[in-house]
Amino acid sequence: MRSLHYVIFSLLFLTPQPASGLQLATETSQAIDEVFAQYDRTSGPGCAVGVAEAGHLVFARGYGIGQMDHRVPLGGESVFYLASVSKQFAAAAVVIAEHDGHLSLDDPVSAHIPEFPTYAQGAVTVRHLVHHTSGVRDYLTLMSLAGTPYENILTDEAMLGLITRQRELNFVPGTEHLYSNSGYVLLAEIVKRATGRSLRQYADEKIFRPLGMSRTHFHDDRAQVVPGRVFSYDPSPDGGWRTSYLIDFDKVGDGGLYSSVADLAKWDRAFYEDVLGVPGFAERMYRRGVLAGGDTIAYARGLSVGERRGLARISHGGGFMAFRTMIARYPEQRTTVITLCNVGTAQPGALSTAMEDILLADAFTVAPEEPAAPPTPASGPPGAAAQPPFAVSEAAVRALGGTYHSPELDTTWRLEADGTRLLLHHPRGDTETLTARREDVFGSGGIEFAFEHEGDRGMAFLLSAGRVRNLRFERTGPAPKP
Repeated sequence: MRSLHYVIFSLLFLTPQPASGLQLATETSQAIDEVFAQYDRTSGPGCAVGVAEAGHLVFARGYGIGQMDHRVPLGGESVFYLASVSKQFAAAAVVIAEHDGHLSLDDPVSAHIPEFPTYAQGAVTVRHLVHHTSGVRDYLTLMSLAGTPYENILTDEAMLGLITRQRELNFVPGTEHLYSNSGYVLLAEIVKRATGRSLRQYADEKIFRPLGMSRTHFHDDRAQVVPGRVFSYDPSPDGGWRTSYLIDFDKVGDGGLYSSVADLAKWDRAFYEDVLGVPGFAERMYRRGVLAGGDTIAYARGLSVGERRGLARISHGGGFMAFRTMIARYPEQRTTVITLCNVGTAQPGALSTAMEDILLADAFTVAPEEPAAPPTPASGPPGAAAQPPFAVSEAAVRALGGTYHSPELDTTWRLEADGTRLLLHHPRGDTETLTARREDVFGSGGIEFAFEHEGDRGMAFLLSAGRVRNLRFERTGPAPKP
């Protein structure tokens, strides 16, 4: 009887019923079930998925568990942290605020945030932030470099201080496209200062309430109770699960939106109906950025605009704290696929495209993509050796050992010579091995150090790490004894 009760509860309260009597054919639903079969379990996390047709939910189903502590199953009303899928909602708030006369996309950021630096490389505008063409360094990367754990409580003032302490940009604004979470937390701050309401309040008034998205909000209060909230998980070395969700992380704009499959289907309506009171809303949201040289980029306003198998496709994914999310819309077919997962090993992009292939099989004009071929061996005569590492002397490496400080990060790093390698003793507690790549340049993975010398002694280095470029560290002393 308890099992029957559990099934009935799940069907009635965790899986929303399709609107207007619309639903997928049984064979289509079964095909989607097969895509998510690995997550259809009561022993681990998984995914909640949905399909919307012109803003009407025609399919919603959960596979797996939303909260392992209490074995709460996933469903269409489960509330997920959306990670970077949130960006389209922050961009929509900017579009509405511009329509309401609170700001212009061509405003310099400093017009709304006076403490934002004046950079020699040029002025950063709201438009640059929207399209990730600002060159502003990514604050999540900066936090990682500074050794600041994401689970630390980081106030909005501290986060803004970290961004505004940066003395230069990654590049001249408008000349490149480089994804930066800083741009979207700055947009949240601009909306707050321009409208007099927080991004949470403004989005609730202008977006969520008009659309009836009652289970959606920008989570700027870490202590708030969230009914139906999902936690996220990574596999444990012992074969079980470990919680990855960081309950104290409350930054919004770049992420921070909490929502469900059912509510995201309602969001879809805004692109087909005049619900938000902004003429041409969909066209504005889909308008792609243009670089200073005239090239049009694929990134629009919190959305990537592209094509798949011959059809126009609008999408954005997200990943943070083991949440993995994706929304993909085919505007001409009025079909949207929603994939929300709470397990760090999930690949929502691949899961979404598998669903899209089922749903739009008769609409696609191009054959499915072939599976990626395995990498081929390096070319060259049989027995040819791999490219040797850059040769550097032990004396040259010893000259680089020491402590180096970055006022922009407010942190000090220690470098220690180890033969022809450098050991980076990071403030977060780990040690990384750096090897020579070329003259005066050492690196490991995606991080690179370019050293400056005074005589035969290293005096500074410029650090580049993905979404952060040319971050300067100055020598403050010799390497202390370990």
